[in-house]
Formats: sequence, structure tokens, C-alpha cells
Amino acid sequence: MGIRVITDSTSYLPPEKIKEFGIEVVPLEINFQGTTFREGEVSNQEYYQRLRSENAFPTTSQPPVGDFVEAFKKYGSEETYICLVISELLSGTFQSAETAASLLPDYDITVLDSRSAAMGLGFQVLKAAELARQGYSRDEIIPELVKVRTAVKILFIVDNLEYLVRGGRLGKASGLLGNLLQVKPILGVVDGRIELMDKVRSKGRAVKHIIEILKNQVENGSVSAVAAIHADNPAEALELKKQVGEFFTGPILLSEVGPTVGSHVGPGALGLIYY
Repeated sequence: MGIRVITDSTSYLPPEKIKEFGIEVVPLEINFQGTTFREGEVSNQEYYQRLRSENAFPTTSQPPVGDFVEAFKKYGSEETYICLVISELLSGTFQSAETAASLLPDYDITVLDSRSAAMGLGFQVLKAAELARQGYSRDEIIPELVKVRTAVKILFIVDNLEYLVRGGRLGKASGLLGNLLQVKPILGVVDGRIELMDKVRSKGRAVKHIIEILKNQVENGSVSAVAAIHADNPAEALELKKQVGEFFTGPILLSEVGPTVGSHVGPGALGLIYY
């Protein structure tokens, strides 16, 4: 008996963290060229190679309700479940998890909308797992998760806005502005939605700008953890992590987003997530 933490695959936690805390991950689904697969069934490298080379645009969908039911049933009705998922404004995953919980009336399940994605969700999952291991109750853990959810900041840069526009995650006007004027938009997730945070003239300046934003937060003494994130861009992500490490002494995770988020931000995306 205890607290079991469940999340979806868009948390993109490092595998060693998933193993360390026994976190159960329910994968989202991707449809590409008529083939449907669960996130994790195809390697990121293989997927991004296809995404770069083929003209077809993939679609993504939430996990089937049955997959969440199986995840809950795996550990039985005597556990207490905290299930954290990607923003309801970005995916129908929250609805799938809620429906699954309603089908298991004898189970003690709390489903929470992270209002975030990638390590913005991942940091909330890690906090839940850490507190559960320390013996905190669900009612003690949830307020702490709300604090992290409120504090999470996501800043990222994409190589091509077309993926976000075609996937319906960014307005067409923003896409045209970025591509025609060669502006590099700095994007973020605010209250569960992707928003334009700033615009600069080059990728180099954009990267420098998001580093400066984080550095200012660190100098104010208000940053607990940082993740450098990327989509098929490991070299630039490692360099970004290195630069952050020059002024931030806390944990810096490296996280590659997989096909679900990668289909929308596109290969080459790079960013920082912190709280």
C-alpha cells in the first residue's frame, strides 16, 4: 500500500528517473503515413529522420482509455494514485485518464492537469514521486504540486514554425510572420497554451536571450531545477546545458522530446524548462 505516480509519455523523463521512482508511463499515440504506433515503440532517431525526409504530416492522439485502466489495475485497488498528464488544452489525455478513473470506482485515483508539457510536466511528476517516497500523503503532496505547476517556466525555439501551425498549436499569422521575416520567435507554455513570448532576429540571439532570462531568475535565488530540452538536437542541447551550468549549481536534466511533442515543435527545437 502506498502512493503510485502515473504520467503520460509527454513528460519525457530521463529513463533512469522513471526506473528510480517506479513511475508508470502511459504512452500517447502517433499516426504517420497511415501507421499508428505508441510513443516509445519507434526510436526518436528513426522517427525524426522520417519526419525530416517525408512530406506527410503526422497526427497525435491521447492514449486509449483502456491503457490508463490497465495502468491503474496493474497495481491494484489498495494503492492511492496520483496521475499527472499533459495540459488539457494541448491534448485529450486528461479526459482519457478521467474516464478511466470513473470506470474504477473502488480505486482511489486523483487525475491532475499539469497545464504543461515535456519537463514542465516531468518536474511535477518527479516532485510527486519524491514526496511519496518520503511518506507524504496525497493531501500533503497535491498542494506542493500546485506550487510547482504555478512556478514552471517553459521557453523554447523552433527551427520551423510550420509544424506548430499545421498541427493547430499556433495561429497561422504567427507562422507567416516568423517565416517571412526570418524572425526567431521565443515560445512558451502559459496556463497550458503555447504563447509567443518574444521575437529576435536569429537563433543565436534567441538562445542567448532564454539563457539570460534564466540567469536573472537564478540570481534572484528562485530556481530549484532546470532541464535543457531538444527535439533531435543533442549537440546544441548539451551546449545549452553547459552554458547554464556556468551559473546554476543545481540539477540540470537533459531531456529529448519524443514524437508526440516533436511532431508539433519540429526537429531541431531547443529550449529550457525550469521552476
